[in-house]
Amino acid sequence: MSHTCKNLLIRCMDFRLNNAIDEWVDKSGLFEGGHDVISLAGSSKVLADGSEELKNNLLSNVAVSTELHQAEKVIICHHSDCGAYAQSYRFNSPSEEKEKQIEDMKKSQSAILKKYPNIKIVLVWAELKDCHGKKIDFEILKN
Repeated sequence: MSHTCKNLLIRCMDFRLNNAIDEWVDKSGLFEGGHDVISLAGSSKVLADGSEELKNNLLSNVAVSTELHQAEKVIICHHSDCGAYAQSYRFNSPSEEKEKQIEDMKKSQSAILKKYPNIKIVLVWAELKDCHGKKIDFEILKN
């Protein structure tokens, strides 16, 4: 029996994102053909600054999606007010946090493309408009 999907979403495990991400997935048009999900604290942060073991673990999960499920696109979603980043860094402003996370998303993109050069990658920033995640704006970043 064959089971495939077109997309892989790498997102943060933060529970505040759950409802908004589900709604965004349905409305965005990025996820036609279904999607796998990798949910980790800090999203793809481990590809930018994790140990080799953590990097290899995340990339092995990407392999399952791309090789077993034939995913053709990876959507990497990071968000503001991320606890995983707050544990590692002291940001002076929300814009500084966003800048660092975008830098890390680009490093993650490079790591994935090194292993899967034909995969399409979309980088997404989720801006929490309140501390509870009741309102979140999603921005597709230009690569």
